[in-house]
Amino acid sequence: MPRLAALVLSIALGAALHVDWHLARPAHHRLSLDWSYHWLATALVFGVAGWLIARRWPDYRWRLGAVVFVAAAVLAQVVEPVLEALIYEGRFGYDVEPARWAAFGRAIAAATVTYWGALWLRARRPSALRAG
Repeated sequence: MPRLAALVLSIALGAALHVDWHLARPAHHRLSLDWSYHWLATALVFGVAGWLIARRWPDYRWRLGAVVFVAAAVLAQVVEPVLEALIYEGRFGYDVEPARWAAFGRAIAAATVTYWGALWLRARRPSALRAG
């Protein structure tokens, strides 16, 4: 399995999930847009990543896809909030408000469908199937 690709894609998708929170959260926070369709952008990024994985690494697509997907979710919803508390508040903690969980739920639901759909639909077909 291509480990560097897994790392890079996990970080990219984790960042996409974090940016989704900025798109979704109420506008009274700084760097916020209060966009009710925030999940569309995240689903698009996850779909492109799934397509890329299936196209570039068809033999590893399911395993690589699972590793990248889980790592991105953990980075976005566990590691990033802890680092945020450490950097901005100078403490080690995990404070994630309900609004963030709700936005994450909508984003990950949409991203799941597009990501796994792209992995399934975009894989290279064996030459016997293409010729038929």
